[in-house]
Amino acid sequence: MSNYSKLGYKSLENYSQYFLDSLLETNRTYDFFIDWDKVFSKLENYLIEINILNSLTKISSTSISEKFIEILKKYPECVPVLPMILAIRDKKIGILDADDKTFKNIDFSKRYFKMDEIIKFSKKTGLLNLFSEINDLYSYLTGTEVGLDTNARKNRSGHIFEKLVGDTLNETIKDKEEYKLVAEDKNIKLRRNKRFDHVIYKNNILKFVFECNFYNSTGSKPIEVAHAYIDLQDSISNSGMTFIWITDGLGWRKMFTTLKPALNKIDYIFNYNIFRDNIEKILFENK
Repeated sequence: MSNYSKLGYKSLENYSQYFLDSLLETNRTYDFFIDWDKVFSKLENYLIEINILNSLTKISSTSISEKFIEILKKYPECVPVLPMILAIRDKKIGILDADDKTFKNIDFSKRYFKMDEIIKFSKKTGLLNLFSEINDLYSYLTGTEVGLDTNARKNRSGHIFEKLVGDTLNETIKDKEEYKLVAEDKNIKLRRNKRFDHVIYKNNILKFVFECNFYNSTGSKPIEVAHAYIDLQDSISNSGMTFIWITDGLGWRKMFTTLKPALNKIDYIFNYNIFRDNIEKILFENK
């Protein structure tokens, strides 16, 4: 990073050490763990059907199969709920039937399902027996949806950090009429199409482009990103724009050898703390 001296650091080594020492331990906010709105909205979409199927929890185990068939015949709209009970999002499930050695795509849509396939699937997977083991299907599905939502934490982590950076940028320029923050700009022309996480215009001229990411652990992705951003810097360098990469997370402590070459080639590489403390200096230095 040839611009480290503008931030008051005497050498690249000095900056590198401070970068590592000031990494955030986590970017987990209170919103990170579960998206409750999403959990309950998915259940809300099938509230009536869930309540209909819930009647099976009150039936004796010897009568459940008969009652189950009766419900599906009378209320076929209940069929799409069945994959949810097994924590599956798909409405078509491929399965190898070991009984007749055939592959089947079982359709769980209310219009096209085949009753014999649904009954066999529900018995063989243990889904039908579940109704004898639970007291309330809605409570059970709430837990299922919570479990499925944990898979989205990785995406939430990135969005949370991107929002944190965006909020800081908004706060920084809120009283500067000549500056405008844009979350997505499709008018940026580089060697290849690129959507930046944030861009800032000054007097209607695009001046600053930002990329944000956070790495809690090591992996191949940060290495690929570092190489890609060096290439991206090359396409930005003669455009009059300034490229600012904000990356954080304790994963960099074990991968810093990957990041260090990029420090010499990219306009600015910040972690969040360095970004927060220096962004005014960068944005307004030519004011």
